[in-house]
Amino acid sequence: MSRTTRPLLGAALVSLGVLLAPAAASAQSIEAQVDSVSARLNAARSDHLHLIAPRHFQRAIERLSEARQRLEAGGSINAIRERLAEARQELSRAEELREVGAVLLKRAIAAREEALRANATEFAPEAYQRASAELLRAGREVEDGDQNDARDRAEEARRRFREAQLLAIERNLLGRARELRERARERDARDRSPRLYARADSLLRSAESLLRQDPSSQSRAASLAESAAAEFRHATRISAQADTFDRDGGIEDLVLRAESQIRRVASALDFEPEFADGLEPATDDVLAAVRSLQDERAGLQERVLALRGEVDTAQARLDSLRQRLARLGESQEQVAAELRERRRREARLEDVRTLFSSEEAEVLTRGDELVLRLIGLQFASGSSEIRPEHFSLLTKVRSVIREFPDAPVTIQGHTDSRGNDELNQSLSVRRAIAVREYLLANTTMSADRIDAEGYGESQPIASNDTQEGRSMNRRIDIVLDISGP
Repeated sequence: MSRTTRPLLGAALVSLGVLLAPAAASAQSIEAQVDSVSARLNAARSDHLHLIAPRHFQRAIERLSEARQRLEAGGSINAIRERLAEARQELSRAEELREVGAVLLKRAIAAREEALRANATEFAPEAYQRASAELLRAGREVEDGDQNDARDRAEEARRRFREAQLLAIERNLLGRARELRERARERDARDRSPRLYARADSLLRSAESLLRQDPSSQSRAASLAESAAAEFRHATRISAQADTFDRDGGIEDLVLRAESQIRRVASALDFEPEFADGLEPATDDVLAAVRSLQDERAGLQERVLALRGEVDTAQARLDSLRQRLARLGESQEQVAAELRERRRREARLEDVRTLFSSEEAEVLTRGDELVLRLIGLQFASGSSEIRPEHFSLLTKVRSVIREFPDAPVTIQGHTDSRGNDELNQSLSVRRAIAVREYLLANTTMSADRIDAEGYGESQPIASNDTQEGRSMNRRIDIVLDISGP
C-alpha cells in the first residue's frame, strides 16, 4: 500500500467507525468509551507501542485528549465519538506493527530499560536524550515499513543507551564515591581511620577496574562503589571525632567496638545495620526492626486465635453441607459447590480488609483483581529505598499473597505530576522494582509470578493541584489476579 493511499483508507475507516458508533453506544456510555480507549492506550504503552509506532501512538493520545476536553466541556456526542474512533484507528495501526516492531527494536528497548534503571535521565540526560531520539527514528522507520533502516537505527539506539547507562553509573556511583574519598582525605582519614579508609579505597579501585575490564558488570561495580562510598563516609566521621583524642586510631577502635555490639543484636534479628551516618541512625534502624518483629508476632498471635475459631466454624458448616449434599442430585451438587466457593472467596477478601488499618492500606476489588493501595508505604523524595519502619506493612502484604498462592501479582508504581515526566516514569519503575525485590527476598514465591510496572504520573486518582491529592497519587498498588480457584 502506498503512503498516499493510507490517509484515504484511514479516513474511510474513521468515517465507518463514526457511523457504527451509535450502535455500540447503546451498550456503553460515552464516558465508558473514553475510559476504554484510555485503558487500551495504557496497555499499548506497556507493550512499548509508543516506541514501536510513535506517530500512531501520539496521534491516538491527541485524539483521546480532544475527546476528553469535549466531554468535560459538554460538547457534541458525535464529535466525541469521532475523536474516539480516530484514536482507536491509530491504536489499531500501532498494534498491527507490534510483532515486527518487537523483533526489530527488542535489544534497543531492553537497553533503554537498563539505562532507566541506572538513572540515566538524571545523571546522563544528554546521552539518554540522544539515544531516545535515535529510538524514535527507528520506530518511525518501522511505521514506514523500512525494516533495514529500522534495524540499523535500533542498533545505534541500543549502543547509545548503553553509553548513557555506563556514563550514569560513572557519574552517579563512582563519582559520588570519589567525592567522598576527597572529603575523607581532607579530614586526614587515611591517618585517623586507616583501616576503614584502606578498605573503602580498595572497594572503589575494584569497582573502577571491574568497569574497565567488563562494562557488562555494572551491577557488581555499582554495589562495590556504594560500599566504598559508605566506608569513606564512615572513615570521615571517625576522623572528625578523633580530633578530641590524642592517640592515633583511638577513636576508631572505640567506635568500632560500639558498632560491633550493635551488630551482635542486629545479627540475632537477621538484619545488617549501616553505620555510615553514625551510631544513632543505625540504632534506630535496629529498633525499628525489633518493633516490626514484635508487631508481626502480636498480629500473628491474634490471627492464629481468630483463624482457629474460623476453622472450627468453617468445619461445622462444611460437615453440615456435606450431609445435605449427599441427599441432593448432581445438579444441586454443582450449585452448592459454586456457592461455597463464592462464600469462601468473600470471607478471604473480608479477612484481607480487616488485616490493614486505614493508615496502612486501602483494599479494593476491581472485577477479578484485588488491589492493595499501600497508603502507609512512603519513600523519601527521589528515592526507591524501603525503610525498616515499613517492614511490618510489607509483612501483611506477604500474608495476603500467601492467602492467594496461585494469583499472579503486579507491583504498580505511581507518582504525582510534579517534576520531569521521564524522571517520574523512571522513579515509579524503580520503586515498583524495589517492592518486588523485597517480596521475592522474603517469600518463597517464584520470580515469574510477580511483575513490576511503573506508570509515572499517567494514572492519578486525585487532583494534582493540592498537596493532599499529590500525596494520594504517589503510591504503590499491589494487584493480585484472583480470577483463578
